[in-house]
Amino acid sequence: MKKMMFATIGLACLTALAACNNDEAATNGSAVAVVDGQEITEAEFVDTLKTRYGDQTLEFMIQEIVLNQVIEDLEITEEELEDELIKLRTEMGVEDNDALIAALQTQFNLPFETMDEFIEEYLRPHVAVQKLATEGVEITEEDKIAFYEENEAQFPEQVRASHILVEDEQTAAEVMEKIEAGEDFAELAIEYSTDPGSGPRGGDLNFFGKGQMVAPFEEAAFSLAIDEISEPVESEFGYHIIKVTDRRDSYEDYADQIEQTLLAQQSKSRDAVMEEIMAQADIKIKDSQFADLFSDQEEE
Repeated sequence: MKKMMFATIGLACLTALAACNNDEAATNGSAVAVVDGQEITEAEFVDTLKTRYGDQTLEFMIQEIVLNQVIEDLEITEEELEDELIKLRTEMGVEDNDALIAALQTQFNLPFETMDEFIEEYLRPHVAVQKLATEGVEITEEDKIAFYEENEAQFPEQVRASHILVEDEQTAAEVMEKIEAGEDFAELAIEYSTDPGSGPRGGDLNFFGKGQMVAPFEEAAFSLAIDEISEPVESEFGYHIIKVTDRRDSYEDYADQIEQTLLAQQSKSRDAVMEEIMAQADIKIKDSQFADLFSDQEEE
């Protein structure tokens, strides 16, 4: 998903840049900049953009129009959009949509200011391509079970845990008192934990298997039941208070993940989907500079 995001968003930014600067130049006069007395004219600026980025920008703009026309004929539900948002929030390690937008802006320098804008300009097209890619693909329960049995080593026992890491035993005892008094574990992790990765996320470490954590931590985590909280556990990093929030150790726990894996294996690629819908579109290139833009597709 992230690979597609880079490609889609990169071209979207190019398109916005060209359009924005073109509009500004038309409004403010012929010069877009003056450098030590030398003007860069609107014509020079636009010509440079067309020469350097014209092919990929025009192709993206055409693909965007074609895809939007296809989207109108697809039934994309709010539930489908929310499912994709949940996946993306999980990938980015954030809890809500505000944090997701902030993370996308920070990590990818995206132009999206609001969640509605992000959904309409990126997420809905992404879901549309996914629907077209998986059209006609059917994954049965027998398929999933067979895959699990053939690849059982890929699905080891895992736990999902949160922890509060503190430097000394006295602080650990203080935090334990607050937990026993009914205070929220996640909020205490945000307040007390010295782990810069998990602390801001309420202590969440996501799923992990054996051999991924230091021995004292692993031993305690795998001995806990879901929602059980450990006594302070000392390791080389300090004192951990551990809460197990989920566990995976059977086919049922991995069934959804296996279905997604099989879907990915049997689905068309994004490029194949775009080639199909572009082949059905009526596209006429009027600028001779881009006359050969789709010549490779026509030859195929």
